[in-house]
Amino acid sequence: MTIDFYAWNTPNARKISVALEEMGLPYAVKPVDIGKGRQFEESFLRISPNNKIPAIVVRMAPVARRSACSSPARSCSTWPRRPASSFRRTCARGCRCSSG
Repeated sequence: MTIDFYAWNTPNARKISVALEEMGLPYAVKPVDIGKGRQFEESFLRISPNNKIPAIVVRMAPVARRSACSSPARSCSTWPRRPASSFRRTCARGCRCSSG
């Protein structure tokens, strides 16, 4: 499992990085410079279509899991500790996270 963590130095990004460290999950930080508008580039919009950071991509063979949820509690629900059938979950705000 590989976790790509797309973020910039913002409060929400710091929350997620702390959560990843506390869970002991290996991850790679991919900086997205919001001061230069990098969140609007096509390559980032494929990861987070609504141009929001932080964004997380969890790569597992053979699929990748995308999440643009900014809450560590919501992000915890998507980690591969559970069977693949439980990966669909409604977040607290009502957004529908799904595999893909």
